[in-house]
Amino acid sequence: MNGTTLRDAAFHRIKTSIVQGEWQGGTFLSEKWLGEQLQMSKTPIRSALDRLEMMGLVKLVPNQGFVVQEISLKRILDIYELRLALETFAVRQLTGKMDESFFSILDGNLAKQDDAAASGDIVRYVQLDRQFHEAIVAGMANEEYAEAMSRMQDKFLIAVRTTFYKNKERLWGSLGEHRQIRNALAGDDPTDSERLMRNHIEFVKQVML
Repeated sequence: MNGTTLRDAAFHRIKTSIVQGEWQGGTFLSEKWLGEQLQMSKTPIRSALDRLEMMGLVKLVPNQGFVVQEISLKRILDIYELRLALETFAVRQLTGKMDESFFSILDGNLAKQDDAAASGDIVRYVQLDRQFHEAIVAGMANEEYAEAMSRMQDKFLIAVRTTFYKNKERLWGSLGEHRQIRNALAGDDPTDSERLMRNHIEFVKQVML
């Protein structure tokens, strides 16, 4: 495994632990400890931490090291506004225009969401929630949109997970809304798709407030 691959592996493993809530805000991440956990040398670990700092997921505290960044309510609400603009635009553009392969991806994802909700697996459901929304944006075949969505989701999922832990029944509500959005995308009314996506995102925002 070359240096570049090691750096990427360290980055993805650390990011996943932060986004999935294994290492919460305020957790101290020493390079030595991470090296022991990931069985890697200091160089790829430091490279990964530098990238995560640029993304806003960790911060460097002088004379101490890196800690997992606390995501402020204002920042979460800012991300909601960006998602709202991006995803309502996406569904409006895609309604009535997508092929069978697009809906096959969404349907497969929804089936897995159903299983996760039935078992109360919040971590798994949140992963699938992310994949569902990213699959919709990916339908636009616009790399800039897809990249922006991925960056937002890394921070957004921290907030989404919190809403599900507050109320596990929300898993079923979220799944129902996802199915409505999927069906609207297969229809011919872009306004309906936009309304459903807006309501879906706004609901989670109100829970956070």
